[in-house]
Amino acid sequence: MGIGCVLMGTACAAIHGNTEVLPATLCMIFVVFMQMAANFYYRYYDIANSCGNAIDSRIASHSTKEPRGILKECSFACLLLAAMCGLSIATMGGIWALIVGFFIVLIVWLTVGGSMPLLRTPYGIVCPFILFGPICVITTSLIQSMHEATEPLNWFDITPSLYMSIVMGLMCVNATMLYSYSNFYSDRRNSKETFVAAVGRKPTRIIFMINSIIYTVVTIFMCLQLHLPLNGLDMLPSTLCFIIDIYIWWQMKTRPRYQLKSLVDVGNFNVLLMGLLSFLIFELTGTPDDSTLTFFGI
Repeated sequence: MGIGCVLMGTACAAIHGNTEVLPATLCMIFVVFMQMAANFYYRYYDIANSCGNAIDSRIASHSTKEPRGILKECSFACLLLAAMCGLSIATMGGIWALIVGFFIVLIVWLTVGGSMPLLRTPYGIVCPFILFGPICVITTSLIQSMHEATEPLNWFDITPSLYMSIVMGLMCVNATMLYSYSNFYSDRRNSKETFVAAVGRKPTRIIFMINSIIYTVVTIFMCLQLHLPLNGLDMLPSTLCFIIDIYIWWQMKTRPRYQLKSLVDVGNFNVLLMGLLSFLIFELTGTPDDSTLTFFGI
């Protein structure tokens, strides 16, 4: 999900010819290590508090201390690597990028740590929307646009990322709900009150499809509103991802519960596909890159 959202932020920058390879790469490395740090720590929290998810996944016995320590150290190591990338990004973006970095750490901590991680509550779907939507997409796009723009916070450069932050946020909410949907019965058994466990399976499927329709409409509206060239091609990623979401929605309804795990990979891949296709298309159809920064003489 993180890589897909960074690619989408880069695609938004490419629309107006602001693609910058180095900032985009740093943002991608940062989001990968930050996500790994969060995942490791959430597994540590689960084992340390005998919540049951790690036992169901057969990761380690809840009574074994060694895996608990390894998970904690891995989380800290990934956090350090993410911090180094984040500081490099801050040298390009300035103090506001540093503030965004602290805000990311705070949200991640509330999501996977504390006395009650938000991922174990119905409010857990809000965090992926904020982190992977507005924060990831807009920040990635803005960091690249700032290299050439005299007024970085101008509507011309920031508008595409505002639209697509909603799109990617909703897609990541769908991916998060899909993960909880596949663990519905084990979550209830382990008293994990996720959004899916709270509202039920059928309402989750309805919300999943509503989110898919909304992000498709938002993408089409953006292409029309910004008067992008080759509108039909620019709308291809959202249309294709919407078709995949229809397939996922149908499989959620008909597939046996023990086969739902494979749908999680499809949902995550859908986010990556959206970002990758959008980047390739907008890089080709967007304004030619006029950056003075080149790599390998190109």
